[in-house]
Amino acid sequence: MKSLPLLDVHSHGNLTREAQQQIRETLEGCYLCLGKWLPDRVEVHIFETSAQQAAFLDTEKAELGIDTSGDEAFICSHDAWRGYPRILICIEKLSALSPIAQLGALRHEAAHTVLHGALAYYIYRVPPDCLELAEAKGLDQAWLRQLLYYCSAAVKDFEASRLLLQNGYRDCQLAFVQAQSVPSLEDELAWLLAKRHPQARLLFLAAQLKPLLLSWPLKQAGLVQAETLADSMLGYLEPEERERLLTLAAAIIELIGDDTHDNVRAALRQVLQEL
Repeated sequence: MKSLPLLDVHSHGNLTREAQQQIRETLEGCYLCLGKWLPDRVEVHIFETSAQQAAFLDTEKAELGIDTSGDEAFICSHDAWRGYPRILICIEKLSALSPIAQLGALRHEAAHTVLHGALAYYIYRVPPDCLELAEAKGLDQAWLRQLLYYCSAAVKDFEASRLLLQNGYRDCQLAFVQAQSVPSLEDELAWLLAKRHPQARLLFLAAQLKPLLLSWPLKQAGLVQAETLADSMLGYLEPEERERLLTLAAAIIELIGDDTHDNVRAALRQVLQEL
C-alpha cells in the first residue's frame, strides 16, 4: 500500500493545537482506508472563522483569475488550483455540526483529494452541442462557466460519496448529508429572486443538484429516500420544481460512469436540456 500523503497544515486565526491534531488524525485515518491511489501531498488550510476563509478564497481567485462562486459558503472545500490537492476547513462552520457529521465532512474532503486532486479536475471542455444549448438559453460565457462549475461540483460530490460508501463510511456520511438538509432563510429568499428570471432560475436549480447527488449513494445503499431528503432540503421550492430536480438527478446518475470529465459533460448536457 502506498504511504500516507504528507499533510502540509496551515492555520489561520487562533486555533488550538488539539483541534489541528484532531483534523490531522481524522484525515490520516481516512486515507488509510481509501486504497492505494493516494496523493503524495495535501495542503490543508484551517480557518478559525468564515470571514478568514472567504478572504483567503477571494485572494486566491483574484490571483488565479477564477470567476466562479459558491465554494465560500461550504463548511469545507477542496481544490487543486495550484496543481496539487488542497483542503480548506472552517472551524466556525464545522463546530456547528455534530461530532459524527464533522467526521463525515472531513472524510468527504479527503475523498475529493484522492479522486480529484489534480488541476485537470477543475478544467473542463464544453462540448459543441452544450455550447449551442447554452446559446439558445441566452447564457453568455460567464453564466455558462458558473453552470459548468455547479455541474462539476455535483458530479464530484457524488463520486466522493460513492467512494466513501464503498469503503464502509456509512454513519458519518449519513450524518453529514442530514446536517445539510435544512434550508436557510437565504436559500428561500434567493429562490424568490431567481425564479422569475430564466437564467438566474437555471443557475439556482443547477446549484441544488450538489446536495442531491451527494446523497444519492446513500439512497442506493438504502440509507435514505431521495424524495424525503428533497422535501427536507428543498421544501421551499414548488412541488413541481422538486420533482423536476429529482427526475433530473436520477437521469444524471444513470449516465455517470468512472470518468469524471465524461460525467461532468453528461450532467451539463442534461441540465441544459431539462432545466
